[in-house]
Amino acid sequence: PDVGFGKNGLRAAEKYLTNYNLKLSNKTIINMGEVDATSQVLILKKENPDYIILHGCCTGLLSFYKAAKRYGLRSNVLGSFYVSDEDNIKVIGDGMKDALVTSSVGYWDDNAPGMAELRKITKKYDPETKWMTRSYMQGWLISMLCAEGLKRAGRNLNPETLVEAYETFKNFSTGGISGPVSYSKDNHKGGTTNKLYKLDIENQTFIPITEYREPAFKD
Repeated sequence: PDVGFGKNGLRAAEKYLTNYNLKLSNKTIINMGEVDATSQVLILKKENPDYIILHGCCTGLLSFYKAAKRYGLRSNVLGSFYVSDEDNIKVIGDGMKDALVTSSVGYWDDNAPGMAELRKITKKYDPETKWMTRSYMQGWLISMLCAEGLKRAGRNLNPETLVEAYETFKNFSTGGISGPVSYSKDNHKGGTTNKLYKLDIENQTFIPITEYREPAFKD
């Protein structure tokens, strides 16, 4: 998309592909509210690429997949965070069956101690719960980090002491809900790890094919 989120993704792709002696054969803009990505898909189909790096979200992402299925664009898709949302599967189905996606946050059925604890607590307060989307895990993770920051800040709590508390995080473990979290005075990013996932259409989710890992090349 033609916004900061999309432009940053494009710059990163162009930069890091050079580490593999590769470059983009073409690129196209699919904005967040795009309802018809026909022209963009036809541009990509003309290239017949082996891989498409899909860095988008919202309606534009769904429009891409619908047009790709309609016009027979069958390239492998490498999808960033918003491509790996389970709600996409409900809309697109087997149209995204060959996608490999990244996620910095795990899924409900992941085999990790933190996720097992999450499921246990969730079912304690809502025994009827069978499954929750990744957005739930993302909210849980944010709450976990917030609670730890508040605890470390102590009773003398204000914006400055809370930031200072976060800056003491060094490889803070979330039990596998995400990779380790670290902050410092010079870096408030939190982490750089992701898992790679493949699609499980039958169960309407993604299943991991790697553990959390750092990118091969990073700043």
